[in-house]
Amino acid sequence: MEFIELNQILNTDTDIELSVRNSDWSKVIRSITASTGWLNKNEFNSLLTPYINQQVFAFETFERVSKKTGIKKRITSSFSLTWDNFDTFQKNTDILFLYLVSSKLDWVFYANRDQWGFSARP
Repeated sequence: MEFIELNQILNTDTDIELSVRNSDWSKVIRSITASTGWLNKNEFNSLLTPYINQQVFAFETFERVSKKTGIKKRITSSFSLTWDNFDTFQKNTDILFLYLVSSKLDWVFYANRDQWGFSARP
């Protein structure tokens, strides 16, 4: 999956909040309470249990520009969605502002330093 595909469900021009294109999608926004990363185990389980074992794709919301080369790069990752995989990812990634989606594009998790958001197709 490529970052550009997120434009089907998101307005990716604004990377400071979760901005879904379809107003029918449910939306939850919360402050981050986890000591590391974005979600603690209870939040993960209550939010993402229906999507366990889906292949997910993580994208940084912005492109980094190398000072030496000027080359733009967006940090990305993919993994099978389980608590252990998610927790390892959130503890080890350099991604600061995150979009996490499945290839079905039927839900999206967004997070920055202060808050996280989740939205799903009805």
